Amino acid sequence: MSTNNNYIVLARKYRPKNLIDVIGQEDICSVIEGSIKLNRVAHAFLFSGTRGVGKTTLARILAKILNCEEVKEEKIQACHECANCISIENESNMDVVEIDAASRTGVADVREIIENINYKPVSSKKKIFIIDEVHMLSKAAFNALLKTLEEPPPDVTFIFATTETEKIPVTVLSRCQHFALRRVSLESISKHLIQVSKLEGYELDNESSQLIAQCSEGSMRDALSILENVLAKGEKINISVVREVLGISDLSTIIFLFENLCKGDANLSFDCFDKLYRQGVSIDKLSKSLMSLAYNLSLIKSGVKNNYEFFDEESLKKLKEISKNFEMDFIIRFWELMQKYVNELTDVFNEKQCFEMVIMRLCYASLLPTPFEIIRNKNNIKNLKKNGEILKEKTLDQNKNMNLNSNTDGNVLNDNLARKKDVLIESTENNKEVELKKFSDLVGLIEKQSEIRVAYHLKNSFRLVSFSEPKSHKDVGNIELQSINDNHESKKILWSASKSIELITKKRWILSVSNKIGLKSLQELEDEKKNKKIEIIKNEKLIKKILEIIPSSEVISVKSIKKTIQEE
Repeated sequence: MSTNNNYIVLARKYRPKNLIDVIGQEDICSVIEGSIKLNRVAHAFLFSGTRGVGKTTLARILAKILNCEEVKEEKIQACHECANCISIENESNMDVVEIDAASRTGVADVREIIENINYKPVSSKKKIFIIDEVHMLSKAAFNALLKTLEEPPPDVTFIFATTETEKIPVTVLSRCQHFALRRVSLESISKHLIQVSKLEGYELDNESSQLIAQCSEGSMRDALSILENVLAKGEKINISVVREVLGISDLSTIIFLFENLCKGDANLSFDCFDKLYRQGVSIDKLSKSLMSLAYNLSLIKSGVKNNYEFFDEESLKKLKEISKNFEMDFIIRFWELMQKYVNELTDVFNEKQCFEMVIMRLCYASLLPTPFEIIRNKNNIKNLKKNGEILKEKTLDQNKNMNLNSNTDGNVLNDNLARKKDVLIESTENNKEVELKKFSDLVGLIEKQSEIRVAYHLKNSFRLVSFSEPKSHKDVGNIELQSINDNHESKKILWSASKSIELITKKRWILSVSNKIGLKSLQELEDEKKNKKIEIIKNEKLIKKILEIIPSSEVISVKSIKKTIQEE
């Protein structure tokens, strides 16, 4: 066994040495390159961004370029061969000072920098101060640096790096040329990981590289660190090895758990979690995976275009099937609850027990009605109350005649009244059967349920092809419609309409899109009727005279006065 301790980790070994090599920050690199070409280099730079996106790397590259004796002007990159480049690379250059502000936060440390500024560079063109995690400096330290930062000597350049820009005083920010580094795209990370693996003598498949990229959260350094752990396994790299290293299970198992949580099946959910837990799955990562599934499910449900690059074909197909069974408000509620529970899991004495309670809470919550369903049911009850108004009045009259001064407990009386009210509503609902004889009846019924959006689309976006009502409760009603707009929204509208009608009529209805040409839409029929009325009224003598007297006037609509009075 070799005991060579000169091994360099991948993040350091493959650290970019030129602006062109920095991955994911092409726009910033081009601006820096342009400013050097035009000799418009600022005296202070601030690189901000999340961990592992290239802040310190850019600072070192910039320091090399500014002090390189033979800069390649075509692509603006250091030669890496001159004395200055080599000494900066070895961290032995006296004119390039790198300071960790996390450990040197006081005024005394800043005063040391200010005193050092007064001396000319020893061997380089510029004296450069790289201050990492600059937000960690104290308020007094920032104040001490202000004057120097505003008017430094011409041969001095400050380069700051930070992950928390909001902690830096505005007075300091305004004195720096600020570059906000983006998270590296998942695609760029994935490609780079495959390239690094080849250079290391390993084959990394696309699925594995994408999973590592996803877990790195846009940090190239984190991605390379994960790859290092995967390579350290000493096995042939595949998705199962990557999942084992990351502490996450097979995606299909997590989707199965997610589906059962949504359905409210506690038994299957517990069995699935127990299996995952025994496999050594991290509860924190499992929680985040469930949140990610809810997020992607909401995208699928809303029809938002996304490449879903981290789902294989089978998993994506399964998610699309799940999305058909749940409304958007349910998915959003699941995500919000999961977000709350993830925060709760950060500091608990028994993580497994706590997550099992999360499973029970999610299963219970999945059986509760969503806000949309509560409003819809409330509207249904209001309609049922109106239908049973006479019977309700009789019930109340009978209760008025009862001796309220008897020994009967008032709460019991109220309970009896509540039960009678429930029976009334239930009996009204069961006895009165809603019948739909034509398509317009269906749209009208949906309008009454305050589902204005669905009703609007049914009137405007669909033409009737065929209408077949169910003859009994066992039969299925079938309505075929031609979609005028022919978009993804059409299927969702029809699905919502079928569920609403099924709830009201207690019969199953299937609304489907047909390739056949249908009749005119309800809105088109309404417009035709309206136009006919307008044409008829235009031929009236009085209206003709009015139109002649007022040339710019026109008939927009016709309403019956009697009907309007009756409605009022």
